[in-house]
Amino acid sequence: MMDYYEFDLAGAARFADDFVGGALSSSEVGDGNLNRVFRVGGKRGSVVVKQALPYLKVAGADWPLTRRRAWIERSALEAHGEMVPDLLPDVIHFDDDLSALVLEDLHAHENWRDLLIAGRETPGIAAQVGRYSAAVLLGTGHLATGQRRTAMRRTFGYSDLCLLTETLVFTAPFTAAESNRVEDALAPTVAALASDSALRAAAAQLRYVFRTRNEALIHGDLHSGSVLVGADGARIIDLEFAFFGPMGFDIGLLIGNLALSSIAHASNGNERYARVVAGYAAEFWNAFVDESARIWRPGEPWFHPFIAGVIADAARFAGLEMIRRTVGLAHVRDIDSLPEAPRLAAQLQSVDGGRSLVLGPTCTTFAELWARATRNDHLI
Repeated sequence: MMDYYEFDLAGAARFADDFVGGALSSSEVGDGNLNRVFRVGGKRGSVVVKQALPYLKVAGADWPLTRRRAWIERSALEAHGEMVPDLLPDVIHFDDDLSALVLEDLHAHENWRDLLIAGRETPGIAAQVGRYSAAVLLGTGHLATGQRRTAMRRTFGYSDLCLLTETLVFTAPFTAAESNRVEDALAPTVAALASDSALRAAAAQLRYVFRTRNEALIHGDLHSGSVLVGADGARIIDLEFAFFGPMGFDIGLLIGNLALSSIAHASNGNERYARVVAGYAAEFWNAFVDESARIWRPGEPWFHPFIAGVIADAARFAGLEMIRRTVGLAHVRDIDSLPEAPRLAAQLQSVDGGRSLVLGPTCTTFAELWARATRNDHLI
């Protein structure tokens, strides 16, 4: 047993030494909100070292956070990897005392969010993420045996990171919390959110759904920043938020983040690429539906009601995601990187679209969801 300590470059190199045949280089990579991530190179190649900190990295030591999320991530990678091994990085080693993983180094891959911000086209990636979602959600949901589901429910219970999601997604953006990050020009919008009793009630109801509807082992933080893109396709990363929750949450977060990307490009005058992103969102949803139909158990006739329920839930979760990524603690660079005028326009449109999804009529199709999210139905 080794006492926990926070890695620096040298500590990460020591930890990974045996797995690279002698460490020769160490550098910190990634800009995530939770953990420290290093790339360590040696005689036999390179690996990624990911260590959970005892606090929320983006907020600092004043916001303590469980290190058990490293164990959750390792376990979720293994569980999801049984169903789609081609879409997840390999786990090489895990140390529970140090809350650290050694992972396959996907050095030739780029972050999907970065590629979307740069306006680069990524054919086929959205469909692979849709296939991943269908495989793991149905494979750990009603298609799994009762015994397996019971075991996974015990393993992936409601964690401290679920409580963090409760705060950052369902509560803080609607209560003018101190943790929110808001530009001065957006202050009236934030005040309006906090005084909107219907919106606050809807967010509280969705928080209850998030807490209680244990349908499948969801990723829990599926967005464009948790997808890597390489010549061999997509890899899904950052599964530390995984737990048994509502399927529509993953679907909504991914679509909500793509809507934010499309809004950002349209606000900055790049409507052509905004259409491209709209196409990716549709491709993701269609792949999810097609793969779900392919693996659906014969003789169970409720497939279409199932899909209708997922899109209805996804729309409302997408709305919350769009709002919280605009006024909450963790923003998206898609919008924050814009010049001032298009940035404000994109922020206002994102809040408006998110509110429409949360409070509007139940969405029955992807086209309806996208039109309300982006307030621009001709981009579909």
